[in-house]
Amino acid sequence: MRESGSSFQAVAIVLAIGLVLALNAITFAVLYIAVFHQSDVPGGLSENATQVLTGWGGGIIGVLGAYVGYKAGTSSPSGATTGEPPSDVE
Repeated sequence: MRESGSSFQAVAIVLAIGLVLALNAITFAVLYIAVFHQSDVPGGLSENATQVLTGWGGGIIGVLGAYVGYKAGTSSPSGATTGEPPSDVE
C-alpha cells in the first residue's frame, strides 16, 4: 500500500522545519560564543565551528535529499526505470 501524497508532504515539511530550527540554534550558539567570548585568548569564529556548521548542514541536507529522492523513486511507475536498453546502444 502506498502512502498518500499529503503524508509525504507533511514529512518533508517537518524535516525541513527541523533542519531550519536546528541549524539556526547551532548558528546562534556559535556566533554568540564568537562575539561575547570572555577570555585572554582572542575570540572569533573558530575553524572547528565552521567545520561543524558546514559538515552538519551539508549532512542534514543530504539526508533530506535522500528521503525526497527515495519517495520520488518509489512513486514512479514500476516500468519507467526498468527494461532493456535500446538495441542500437552499445
